Amino acid sequence: MRYTFISILLCAALAASVSHGQEVVSASDVPVADENGVCQNDNTAAADGSCRSNYSLSEAVQEDTVDVVIHALLKISDFVYSFANVRRIVKANEGQTRKKSTGWFSSEKYTVAYDTPALILTQDGAQERSKHKLFKYVVTPDAIKLFMEKNRKWFDEPEGGGDWKFDKTVTEKTDPFLLEASVVEATQDDEFSTKGGGLVYGVVVNLTRKWITIAFRGTIGSTDIATDRDFRLDHESFFESEDDIFVSGGKPGTHMGFTTYLMDEKKGDQDGRKCLDRILTCVNEEFKSNPDVAGKDFDLYVTGHSLGCGLANLFAFKAAQLKAKDDESVKYLPKKITALTFASPTVGNDDYNKEFQYLEKKGNLRHIRIANEGDVVPTNNIIPPASLAIKGNTKLYTQNGVNLHLHADKEVEVDYRATKSCWSQTSLSSLDNHMVTEYYKRVELLANKKVYQQTVEELYNAAGDFTN
Repeated sequence: MRYTFISILLCAALAASVSHGQEVVSASDVPVADENGVCQNDNTAAADGSCRSNYSLSEAVQEDTVDVVIHALLKISDFVYSFANVRRIVKANEGQTRKKSTGWFSSEKYTVAYDTPALILTQDGAQERSKHKLFKYVVTPDAIKLFMEKNRKWFDEPEGGGDWKFDKTVTEKTDPFLLEASVVEATQDDEFSTKGGGLVYGVVVNLTRKWITIAFRGTIGSTDIATDRDFRLDHESFFESEDDIFVSGGKPGTHMGFTTYLMDEKKGDQDGRKCLDRILTCVNEEFKSNPDVAGKDFDLYVTGHSLGCGLANLFAFKAAQLKAKDDESVKYLPKKITALTFASPTVGNDDYNKEFQYLEKKGNLRHIRIANEGDVVPTNNIIPPASLAIKGNTKLYTQNGVNLHLHADKEVEVDYRATKSCWSQTSLSSLDNHMVTEYYKRVELLANKKVYQQTVEELYNAAGDFTN
């Protein structure tokens, strides 16, 4: 293991945090036949006549197994929630006067004073701010751990998931929070390295595995919920010109809510860029100029949980779409972008999926979609009463990529796309089945270990004929 750490590049702001002005850090080969059923010229036909990609497993010999990738990216996805909440609490309470009870009818006022908040907040730093990043200096794993050790009395860590809270009682705590343990573990495994600024996503540079990972945060508030339920189709943002559409005859559309988060102009960006463009610039610059990364064959992963998966899916698609067009904005990114998501909602219609499949076929895009049996979020055709709050028609949506469908008591099912209806996944435990904690439990099921020993490419092959 190399113990060199570049920090979490939190490069830009997204989502609800944009509208609220928050600044939050967190630790981010399907062939297509033509109209005559003939494989396109960059593919070969299989013995059964179906199209197969010429992006062979020989290119994936050195890839990490799915076991390694799943565990690392699940930690990162979980970390996004926790650390974002910690920073939000610090910014909201530092220097404020609060009141705590001292008896049945008495109370006392106190001023909130965090010990060395600059360990995780950088706005008061004297360094010149990069126009691609919000943070002014490195926020390292050691700094995060030290800050938490010094300031446990100000926080209540949720049990079994949920938001962190400000502890109004200012109760001293000696035991480390789970967040601290994850940072220690991540540091030892070289999982988290941090640098630069951002709001609801982080860019993690793993020097040992030679990965760069973009992690998007999931739903935490009312603005996010409003975004989640906007299933109207946006036919323009990802497909502005004819050059953006690879499969003729279709009308690809994407989830209006998630698309708006990515395509809105980043407030305060001096070049007036969309959030997605700012992130792409940040990551492309890292592949180009970071001396620990440039020219060293790093892989690019995109991840998240829930809403974060929707953003991850669309971001990975856009990066791959630009890569397939040899666009200068992604010149230094690797040929293949891999999304690995947990509890991903559907993000597009059938024609979007055809565009997605085209990029899979070209070897530019991969998606391993992990979903729990009984989790209603990764479904379509949403039923009442939830459908009453939905904008748009969820029947038009479909999943993409290779699905690892996790059960509580038996081996994971592996299939391509495997879109499930809301009704088929609805139960009294649906909310519990969506929580990150439940994903941890099922990922660790021993019956799944054999499946996890495959690489992403091997899973794609195992999923069968994924041309439909």
